[in-house]
Amino acid sequence: MFLKNFIKKNFKYFAYFFSYLRYKILLLVFLSVLVGLLDGFGLALFLPLIEVAIDPNQNSSAESLGEFGFLLEFLSDFGIDISISNILLFMTFLFVLKGFFKFLDSYYKVSLQISFVKKLRFQMLEGLGNVSYQNFVGLDAGRIQNTLSGEVYKVTGAFISYFNTLQHAVLLLVYTGLAFVSDWKFALLVSLGGYLSNLIFKILFKKTEFASITISAKGHLFQSFLIQAVQHFKYLKATAYFVKYKKKLVNQIHEIENLQKRIGLYNSLLNGLREPLILIIVVVVIVVQISFLGGTVSSILLSLMFFYRALNYVISIQSSWQMFISQFGGIVATSEMIEMFDSGREERKSNLSTERLGQIQLKDVGFQFKDGSQILKNISFSINPKEALAFVGPSGSGKTTLVNLIVGLLEPTSGSLLIDGQDRSDLDLTFFRNKIGYITQEPVIFNDTIFNNVTFWAEKNSENILRFNQAIELANLTDFVMQLERKEDTPLGDNGVRASGGQKQRISIARELFKQVEIIVFDEATSALDSDSEKVIQENINSLQGKYTLLLIAHRLSTIKNANCIYLIKSGEVAASGNFETLMREDAYFNRMVKLQEF
Repeated sequence: MFLKNFIKKNFKYFAYFFSYLRYKILLLVFLSVLVGLLDGFGLALFLPLIEVAIDPNQNSSAESLGEFGFLLEFLSDFGIDISISNILLFMTFLFVLKGFFKFLDSYYKVSLQISFVKKLRFQMLEGLGNVSYQNFVGLDAGRIQNTLSGEVYKVTGAFISYFNTLQHAVLLLVYTGLAFVSDWKFALLVSLGGYLSNLIFKILFKKTEFASITISAKGHLFQSFLIQAVQHFKYLKATAYFVKYKKKLVNQIHEIENLQKRIGLYNSLLNGLREPLILIIVVVVIVVQISFLGGTVSSILLSLMFFYRALNYVISIQSSWQMFISQFGGIVATSEMIEMFDSGREERKSNLSTERLGQIQLKDVGFQFKDGSQILKNISFSINPKEALAFVGPSGSGKTTLVNLIVGLLEPTSGSLLIDGQDRSDLDLTFFRNKIGYITQEPVIFNDTIFNNVTFWAEKNSENILRFNQAIELANLTDFVMQLERKEDTPLGDNGVRASGGQKQRISIARELFKQVEIIVFDEATSALDSDSEKVIQENINSLQGKYTLLLIAHRLSTIKNANCIYLIKSGEVAASGNFETLMREDAYFNRMVKLQEF
C-alpha cells in the first residue's frame, strides 16, 4: 500500500499509464536498458580501436578500458587477436544486436500505444453507455464531443511523448552510469551542472502544463458554442444574430490560439537554451577536472563519449517532456470525463428477464429532480398489453417525464412501477428496453441507407430482408422505397436530408417494428408534420393499434381520438381519464382544448 501511494504521489503520470498497461511497461524499460548497454559497449571499443590504429604492431590491453576491460577479455577468451578488423567486427556485432533490440523496442511501443488508446476509448464509450438518462441530460454536449473526438487524440500524443521521455530517461541513466564507471568525478560534476540547469526548464514546464489544461477547457466551451451554432443555424441566419454569435466563436478562437502561441514561446525558449547550457556545463567541468582534480585525458575522453550520448538524451527528454506537458490537458479532460460518466452511472440491480412484459402498473408513482423540484406525484394506473394510451395536458405538466418513467429512462423517486406484479427494478433494464420502440418529434435518422436505418445495420440476409419488407409495409413505406432507383440501398444523407418529414417519421416507425418491440412510444410524433404527413402517420398509428402497446404523447388531439384511454395530466397529477368521448363530455378543460384545435 505504501509503495502504491508513493508511486501515485510522486509518479502520477506513470501511475496513470500503468493503470491501463500494467507490467507491460516494464518490458519496454528493459528493452531500453538493453539498447543503451549495447550502444555503450560499442562506444567503449573506440578507445582500443584508436590505440590499435595509431600503433598496429601493438595490441591494446584490457587495462586501457578500465572497468570495461571485460569487452577485450571476452575476445581474448575466444582466442581472438585485438586487431582493427576484429574490434570493428565486434563493434559491428554489438551495434547490429542493438539495432535488433531497438526494432523490438520501437515496435513494442507502437503495440502498447494501440492497446492503450483502444482501452481508453472503450472505457469512455462504455462509460457513456452506462450513464443514466437523468444524469446525461445534465452533461455538457460540447464537452462530451470535444473530449471524445479531440482530446482523446491529445492523449495519444501525450502517450507517445511520455514514453519517449521514459525511454530517454532510461538511456540517460544507462549512459550516465557508464560515465560514472569510466570517471566518477567527471560524471558527478556534469550531473550536478545538468541538475542545476534543469531548474530553469522546470519553470517553463509548469507554465506549459497550465496553458495546456486551459486550452482543453476553452476547447470544451468552443465545441459547445459550435454545436449550438449548427443546431440553431436557421434561427441565427434568419434573424441576423449569426453575426453577433460569431463574435463569441471568434473570441474563443483568439483565446485558444493565444494560449497555443504561449506554449510555442515556451517551446522556443527551451529549444534555444538547451545546447548552449549543456556546452557551457561540459566545458567548465573539463577545465575543472584537468586543472584541479588531476583527471587524465583518456578517462575523460571515454566518459565524455558516454556523456555526449547522455546529454543528447537530456535534450531529447526535455523536448519530449515539453511535448507531453503541452498535451497534458487531454489526459485531464479524458480523466475528468471518465469520472463524470462513472459518477452518473446507471444503477443496474438485476439480470432477471421475462418472456413478455405483460401488464404494467403504476402505484402512487412520484418523481422529483435532485434539486427537489417535484414533477409527478401520486400517479396510479395500469397499462394492459396491446392497449393504446394517450397522455395530454399543458406544456410542463409532466407528460414526457411520465412516459420516460414507464420506459425506464427515469426511476420513480416514490411509489412503485410493476411489470406483471414484479418491481421493474428487479428486471434487467437492457432486456426491458429491447421491448420498447420510441418515436420522437424529431425523427432519428442516421447518415446511411434506408435498409441500415430500419434494420440498425443488421446483416443483409434473406431473413432480415423479409423482416425489413414486413416492417416497411406496416409503416406504409413500401411505395416510397420501391420507386427509388437504389431501393432500400438509397442513402438518406445527413439527418435524412433526402427524405421528407413524414417519410423520416415512417422510417423511424419501421425501425421499431423491425426490432420486434412490444411497446411503442409516440412522443409528439406528428407535431412537426404537415396535415397530409400527419394523416399518414395517424393511419400508421391506427393500423398498429391492437398489435402493440401504444403510448401516445400529443398536443394535436386529433391523433388520439381512437386511444383506449386518455390521461389528462395537470401539475404532475392525473386530473382526469377516460376515452375521447367521455372526456369531451365530462371534463371542461379537455373539452376546451379540443375546441381550440382544428380537426
